Amino acid sequence: MRFILTFVLLFSFTCFGQVRKSGQKIKSGNTLNTTRVGTANSVDRFSSVNLSDNDSLKVKKIITKAGDTVAPISEYKIFNEIKGASTFDTILNLKKQYAFNYLRKDIFGKLQFSNDGQTFQSLDPNVLNVNNVINVGFNARRFSYLNKEDISYYSVPTPASELMYRSVTGKGQNLDALITMNTSEQFNVFLGYRGLRSQGKYVNQLTSNGNFRIGSSYFTKNKRYQFKNHITFQDISNEENGGLVFTNNFESSNEPFNNREQLRVQIEEGKSLFKGLRGYFDHSFQFNKSENNKTLIRHQFTYEYFSNVFQQANVKPFNDRQPYFGESFASGIYDKVRHMRFENSVDLAFDSKTVGLFAVSAGMYNFTHRYQSIVIDAASNKIPNQLKDDIITLGGSYMLNKEHLVADAYFKQSVIGRSLTDLKINAAFNLNESYGIEATYQLESRIPDYTYQFFQSGYIGLNWLNDFSNEKYSTLNAKVISPFINLEGTYQLITDKLYFSNDALATDANGRYAQLLVTPKQYGKVINYFMVKAQKDFTFNNWGIDNTVMFQQVIQDNDILNVPQFVTRNTIYYQDYAFRKALFFQTGITFNYFTKYYANEYHPVLGDFIVQDQIKIGNFPMFDFFLNLKIKTAQIYINVDHFNSKFTGYNYYNSPTYPYRDLTFRLGMKWNFFN
Repeated sequence: MRFILTFVLLFSFTCFGQVRKSGQKIKSGNTLNTTRVGTANSVDRFSSVNLSDNDSLKVKKIITKAGDTVAPISEYKIFNEIKGASTFDTILNLKKQYAFNYLRKDIFGKLQFSNDGQTFQSLDPNVLNVNNVINVGFNARRFSYLNKEDISYYSVPTPASELMYRSVTGKGQNLDALITMNTSEQFNVFLGYRGLRSQGKYVNQLTSNGNFRIGSSYFTKNKRYQFKNHITFQDISNEENGGLVFTNNFESSNEPFNNREQLRVQIEEGKSLFKGLRGYFDHSFQFNKSENNKTLIRHQFTYEYFSNVFQQANVKPFNDRQPYFGESFASGIYDKVRHMRFENSVDLAFDSKTVGLFAVSAGMYNFTHRYQSIVIDAASNKIPNQLKDDIITLGGSYMLNKEHLVADAYFKQSVIGRSLTDLKINAAFNLNESYGIEATYQLESRIPDYTYQFFQSGYIGLNWLNDFSNEKYSTLNAKVISPFINLEGTYQLITDKLYFSNDALATDANGRYAQLLVTPKQYGKVINYFMVKAQKDFTFNNWGIDNTVMFQQVIQDNDILNVPQFVTRNTIYYQDYAFRKALFFQTGITFNYFTKYYANEYHPVLGDFIVQDQIKIGNFPMFDFFLNLKIKTAQIYINVDHFNSKFTGYNYYNSPTYPYRDLTFRLGMKWNFFN
């Protein structure tokens, strides 16, 4: 514990940034990250793409020593409606190490299951935020799914591409490739694919995922009309083993159980497949020609199709045990659900450089959630084969974007169909390049996920039709950025929370549930959630110590929302140049830790997590070693994950029956091309 507290108390200052010229160090800015709302004109958020600086083909070129003509890296632009405007990033810094994973993002607050491509345990309850009017459910399969807000658009003076390779757990590979080009100043196209295949170390654990995306953006020469669009094809396939039967064999790891394939699992022939197809089109038109006072209309259309399949050849693989998920209608399981949604929204806006942007909006949403059969449950209740919802919403938004102040507000309320409310108010203020503060308040009345409302399965107990109330969330979040410490705090009030839990409370000799007989429930009492997160990076010459610590507290009468009280990540690293500054390298050790808590259990049939209060996990150290190299625009990553696994005891779990990963060696590379 003293060792852990020593890491927790090490807060500090900034890290090294990108080197543009030999020997020149560029510090990464320490201001509040308001690029999401801090672009040059408030209409940029309302418009399809950020056009105010979209002149990449008319930039002043740079002549290299070899006589080549190139464009500066700052002109290779990326646009994202949530993240704002940025450029292709060839910097090698600690943030790149944190994002060296399958999702390609910092996963602090998530605990990855042992095999690449599997789900994540949420140490922070707000890490997965799916922004849909009604969520289809299957949330454990949504971490690697690209929502429409995750798709970026580009403007580049020459064709640009990015290749990322990463080794996985066992046989397989992880590849992410992107290419984009402008055929003219106004028109850009891009094509990307992220694929993964990983065998894993346990029985029946193969993952095979693919995320394909293609899109374009365009604006007229007078920049009054513009559009962006994309199409995605995604499939997330996992062999499902249901977790370990005898966790004591894993915790001993004696021969032969140090070979993970010798550990007995609940399912030997289970498989899930979550697929999605989406078409998205977003365009806007400015009626007048004024640059100071603009009148605009924007239309967004989304078509999305989901399907989820769970299949299991034999529901009783072991004659000495009851079926883990309960009795079934047949000896095999094939559950398939289809979900279609059409979304149309129209905004009318007035944008003034003086007073900001005002917009009114209307939305029409159509949902169909369909199974192939009608089911009569154990109580002789008829469960239909589909649910349909038609919803019309009205709302409005306001945005003000000044030099040091950015404020925006958004409101949406249904007027026809299911009741929903979404109100969000945000304000960010930058004193200067070193100090900033941001505050956000959000009030939500969320329609229940379809998997809570309506579910069919070959397992008799997993069939239901419910009429739950909306979940209510009231959230206040604040961030403070300074040269001394970066702080974030959240207070959340939750009522009518929906969750899954087990109705069969019998446990085995290891304290785990003997069966998972799960049903959805709604908690009628109030849950208070409080979080404070602090981050600091201290550097001294070529050495650095980066620290992130999160404290969480939940006040509730029953154990419904369960989180670890402390989560920490601490990295000590060294970085320098070699070979006459032709190579930049970074090496270090990262320590991850979280306190014990009642972690949710993964349920492969539901594709979601269930609440449990039998087994606590946590309180085990995780040490990772890394050595990263940069040569021009190529970055090489060498990682040894959880290298202490054999020395600190085999008590590490993602959930009560799913162990965390053992020692894993990884090799990866990211390479950008700009010609």
